[in-house]
Formats: sequence, structure tokens, C-alpha cells
Amino acid sequence: MRKFAIKVFVVFSFILFFCFDIFAAPRKPQKGQEDWRALQKAKDSFEKNDFGTAVKFAEQAKVIRSQNAKWQTYILDETLKNSRVRRAGDSIERVSQVLNELKFTEASKIVSMHIEKHGLDFFNGSYSELIEFVSLYAHYPEADFLLGKIYKLEGEYSVALNYMKDAYEYSVNLDVSMEKYDLLYELAELSYDLGSKDDYEKYLLVIASDDSVFTNLGYMDALLHIINTDSSDTLEKFFLLYRAEDTAGLKAFVKLGKLYMSEAENDKALKFNAFAGILAVTKIESVLMQRINGFKYSNFKTLLAKSSSYSDIVEWGIKNGVWELFCDLAESAANSGKIVFSRSLFVSLSESSPVEYWKSYASEKIVKSEN
Repeated sequence: MRKFAIKVFVVFSFILFFCFDIFAAPRKPQKGQEDWRALQKAKDSFEKNDFGTAVKFAEQAKVIRSQNAKWQTYILDETLKNSRVRRAGDSIERVSQVLNELKFTEASKIVSMHIEKHGLDFFNGSYSELIEFVSLYAHYPEADFLLGKIYKLEGEYSVALNYMKDAYEYSVNLDVSMEKYDLLYELAELSYDLGSKDDYEKYLLVIASDDSVFTNLGYMDALLHIINTDSSDTLEKFFLLYRAEDTAGLKAFVKLGKLYMSEAENDKALKFNAFAGILAVTKIESVLMQRINGFKYSNFKTLLAKSSSYSDIVEWGIKNGVWELFCDLAESAANSGKIVFSRSLFVSLSESSPVEYWKSYASEKIVKSEN
């Protein structure tokens, strides 16, 4: 019944918003009926679990965005009918100057809006490329993202996946660019739920590839070289010498490490788990330095012990799979023949892991390795 209600609302939405003269010049959405207002209503309804209404407003937001893009294209195309604009050439900067001189206010506002968001280089400084881009602006990824979430909750994973794919395809339009990573994580999880491990891996790898430190071959070679020395001081050298700030990729590296472990791709598993470990330690150290006067990293065991005193650090570690990650790193090291490093890490975890379950898990691994 709920799914039927959603579909009825969608049909109603399209009937309501397409009832205008298709032969007239495109019109600017009226003040008070902007796309972002409709999206906010959709989000508010979503928070109240009123999915039917949320779908209605999300679809309205998409229609209004499309209408706005058609109007913008019309306004910019009209400027090209002016001889002074044409003589200005294709340079956005020169055209913008002429638009201001001619008091083409709406056109100037449209150009300024896109330049402020994306910058001149995004359009190669070309007025014609900016006009062409407006056709992409017609897509509203935030609305598609929300629709994907709704259909996922309704159990319609394939429909949800299609909406999420549309949202990602036009993620350049996102008001908050970092939301792209939320989209990619959702796409990965939906792909996994639908039985496509290849797509699951693909979307997580997109996130990983955006980390400039991870893609620095020299950095990664040096990091893995430390592990490969596999001596008694390898563990402390590893966590002492390397740092990398996380932006949005920690969970992707954790998930990829676990995926490659499950497929016995030992080298890949070690690589992703090792980098995830550096991201996690960098984050934990940063927080501890803010809270403990004079704190600096001395050894891994102390870092874990200090972390145990702060419930939010412990909870963050649980939420992001960090405490399990350290065990995965030790295990993947052992699978790659780095026995000394693996044992040193398991010993530290068995003595100081902030979560009792992983402390016991590490202890069991040590016992098994000795038998």
C-alpha cells in the first residue's frame, strides 16, 4: 500500500508541474517555489518517515530544477543575438563585461552563479562551454540521492540503485561536493546487497583513488617496505614514521582490505589495511594531542591505552571498524609472511585494545600461532 501511495504521488507531481504552455518561452521558477525549497520539504518529510510526501516533493524539486535550467539556457542563448556579445568572442570574462555594460542582469547573474561555484577553469574560460554545461545543471543529484534512500528503505534496491547512479553521474552539481562520497558508499552497499561484488569494489576504489597520499607510489612503496623488513622494531617504525590525514576514505580502505582478505588477495589486503591503519592512527593521535597537554606518539600500545579513556574515541573506532581493522592488519601481515610484525601488533592489541572483544580476539590469535 505504501509503495502504491508513493507512485500515486509521483504521478500527481508530474501532472501538477508539467501543466504549462510548452510553446511559450521558458519561465524562471517563481520566488518561493525554488527547487531547493521543494527539496527541503522532501527532506523534512523523509525525517518524519512520510515517504510518499517525500517522493512527491523530491520529484517536484527535479522538475523545478529542469525548468530553471531551460530558462537559464534560454536567457544565455538570447544574449548571443546581440551583436556586441557576439563580438566579445567566447571568453567568459569579456562576455561578462559586455553583459554588465548592456545591463543584461539575469544573464550576468546566471554566469556569476556558475563561475562562483565551479571557477573559470572548469569551463576553460569559454562562454559556449558554460552554456552547454547548463543542460547538465538540469539534473538535481540531491533529489535523486534522497529518492534512492527512500526506495532503499522500501526494499526496492534496484530502483534505489538507479536513482543513486543518476545522482553520482551528475554529482558535479552537488552543493556540497563531499556528499559525493556518501553517494559512493551507498552505491557500494547497494551493489553488495544486489550481489555485485565487482561494483562494490569499483565504487570503493573510486573513493580510495581520490586520496592523493594513497596514490603516491613513492609513499606507498616506502610504507610497505617498512612492513617487509619484519623485524622486532618494525611495528613502532611503521606507526612512528607515517601519517596521512583522512578526508572521506577510511571506511573504503577498511572495507577493501576486508574484501581482499576474504578473496585471499594477500598483497592487496595488506596494502589497503596498512594505509587504513595509518589513517586511523593519524586521526587518533590528532584528537589525543588536542586533549592531553604535551601528548605525542611514543608507541602503539600507549596510543591504544590513552584512547580507552575517551568514550567518543572508542565509539568512533567501533563505528568506523578501526579496532577490528588493526586485527585485520595483523592478520593480513601474517598471511603475507610478515610474522614478526603481525605478532607484535597482536600483542599490543591483546594488552591495550579499547574494546574487550578485539583484545580477546588478538589473544586467541597469539595462542593459535604458538600451537
